[in-house]
Amino acid sequence: MDASQLLIVIPARGGSKGLPGKNARILGNYPLLKWTADAITLSGLENYQCILSTDDEEIAAIGEGIGLDVPFIRPAKLATDTANVVDAVNHAIDWVGNNQDFHPKYLMMLQPTSPFRPPHIIYEAFALLADNRTDAVIGVKPLHRALGTLFYADNNNNMTPLKQQTNLVTRRQDVRTLYTPNGAMYVIKSDVLKSQETFFPQDSKAIIMDQIQSHDIDDPVDWAIASAHINAGLSWRSSGITATC
Repeated sequence: MDASQLLIVIPARGGSKGLPGKNARILGNYPLLKWTADAITLSGLENYQCILSTDDEEIAAIGEGIGLDVPFIRPAKLATDTANVVDAVNHAIDWVGNNQDFHPKYLMMLQPTSPFRPPHIIYEAFALLADNRTDAVIGVKPLHRALGTLFYADNNNNMTPLKQQTNLVTRRQDVRTLYTPNGAMYVIKSDVLKSQETFFPQDSKAIIMDQIQSHDIDDPVDWAIASAHINAGLSWRSSGITATC
């Protein structure tokens, strides 16, 4: 599929409190960044532009070593713990516009901390957006829970349900499935991102991913689970898909 109007941004800042240096780590014999880079290469999309946005020289070197384009070092103010990822992505859009005269119609953000996002999801999400019947496509995972089984807890661990229910529904087959963003896929029309400053505009569609595809790495436990998935042969690479990116 022609994706000549698509800019893919891989945001990978150097600072991480939950798992220091995670974007420079090796997962299953590959740099963490390579999982996303290879999935893009194998997605079936053509003529897209993909860049790595990082503030870290080590991460930039790793990215270049696996074939990613690293045309700039992200300003430090866009790489703090409180920085908005929308601002970082808009910086990338502005950079390619000002320096390469490329004004993408579509923007895809692929976080490297979602290594099990398979190549076909990248293709399917872009195809869903490119048909112009929606403003954004968001990766989600299912929550098989009723609102009455989801709770807030105060400082004393007293629980309040999101929704009071007379008859508490707990059987999975009786629950209308809820979905929550998984962080693995965001693709949006660039003008919508610019005007609304969110990856969650009202006119959005979901692309549903399972629990392994949705796995997001934020801390040492997440990393251990990711390694266990690989050892168990549960990643998309286990199907024999390879890339030389």
